[in-house]
This record gives sequence, C-alpha cells and structure tokens, in this order.
Amino acid sequence: MSTPPPPPAPGPACAPPAPPPYAPRRADCPWCGSRRLRPRPAGRPALVTCRDCRHAFRNPPGPERPAGPLARTVTGLRHLLAARALLRHCPEPESWLDVDTGDARFPRAARRYFPYTSFDGLDPTGRVLRARAAEHLEEAYVGRLTDPRLTARLRARYDVVSVLRPDRAPDPRAELRAALGVLRPGGLLLVDLAGPRALPPHPPAARLRAALRQAGCVLLTPAGARRVIARTPAQPRRTSAWPATTSSTCSHSAANAALRRPSSSR
Repeated sequence: MSTPPPPPAPGPACAPPAPPPYAPRRADCPWCGSRRLRPRPAGRPALVTCRDCRHAFRNPPGPERPAGPLARTVTGLRHLLAARALLRHCPEPESWLDVDTGDARFPRAARRYFPYTSFDGLDPTGRVLRARAAEHLEEAYVGRLTDPRLTARLRARYDVVSVLRPDRAPDPRAELRAALGVLRPGGLLLVDLAGPRALPPHPPAARLRAALRQAGCVLLTPAGARRVIARTPAQPRRTSAWPATTSSTCSHSAANAALRRPSSSR
C-alpha cells in the first residue's frame, strides 16, 4: 500500500485574519493639540514626540504586550513604591479607584499598606471583570473614565484615584478632568510618571502640575518627583454639576495630622 501524500501546507487563505487596529493613528498631540509630531528612532516606530510640549505617546496605540518575569518584578516594585508614597498623605482611605487596572496588580500590591481600603478598578478590557471575580476588586467597570455615563455614576465617590499608566489615555487632559471629578472634596490623585522604560514621562511633569494647580489642587510632591500626588479642594464650588458631598477621609487625615503636629517653640 502506498503512503498517502502529506496534507497540503496551509496557504494564505488558511491564515487567521489580521486583528483590527487597536486605535486610529493621530495627526495631533493628545496633550496640547499641536500637529508638529516627531517620529521616534527606527527601532521604536510606534513612539512619537510632540515638538511643542515634548509629550511622548504611542501612535497608533497598541494592545498591551505580555510582560516577562523581570518586567513583572520591576512593575511590582514600582507598585509598592507608588502605594508607599501615598501612605504618608492618607493612611486610611475608605475608597480607591485604580484607572487602567488590568488584572488589578496595583490594588493587590497596595493592600500591603492599605488592608482595609475598598479598591475598585476601571479598565477598557474585560480583565477587570476577571479581577473582580477573583476578589481582587470590590467593583469593576469596563470602559474609559471619560465616558460621561461612568463619570456621572462615579461622581465624587472616591478618596483616592490612581493613574499608573497615563500613557494609555487617548485624551490625557480629559482623563485628568474626569479623575478629579470622581474624587471627593479633599481626595487625592496619584499619577505615576515613572512608567515603563519604553516611554518617557507622559504627560510632561511640568504641564501636568500646572494643569492640577489650574484645577485648584494642592500639590503634595515636589517638582521633579516621578510620582505626582495632588489634593483636590476641600470645599468645591457648588454647582448643579457637582452636588454637595461628604469630604474625603484623606482630608480628615491631613487635618488630624496637623492637629497632632507639635507647635514650634517660641
């Protein structure tokens, strides 16, 4: 009996279809709106830099790549440092929202310092739902913080909002405004500019700090710090868009710390 011929090699028709683009390519800077974009070196074709504000971002945005063991270790250390940086300003927040949380790795790390805090997560992918099912999060939201439906639902709900991957935001200015909107009066915003080594600080720290001051926030970290922590006004302006709410436990912690601080001798 003759040996049957081998099956034909799969041709182009058998190949899986190419995935759709993650997002369209931008012609302008998402931070300042300038169209003067400079491509990065040939080895990093997806990165561009704005010539006017030096904002660096992926263009077009791409999906998150799986991290190797070393990258996971470095990220875990960065998460612990970010959580510890906030500890001195608010030791016992009641509620915390982590933006672009993914598998909730940061909330899991932060529980080392905040074991009694209720952590919620927001992510544009379904990974956040799996994190909630694994009981790493109390509540999970799929989408972007700039979605008006989410913004209205979460208005003035949290003591702390963390943004550890600001390079993922399609519109960083709009996301900054939305993050401040879901904080309670006197709440804390944590933005980690350390980021992965593949990207420079995003957005530029000086412009981020200026935008926070313009919004009435008090900056709690010095200029040049890679982790920016800002406190929202304790008494926000009363408008129909911002109903009266209870102040953040972080503002209470700051007041109590000031009362406990010994007065200087005269």
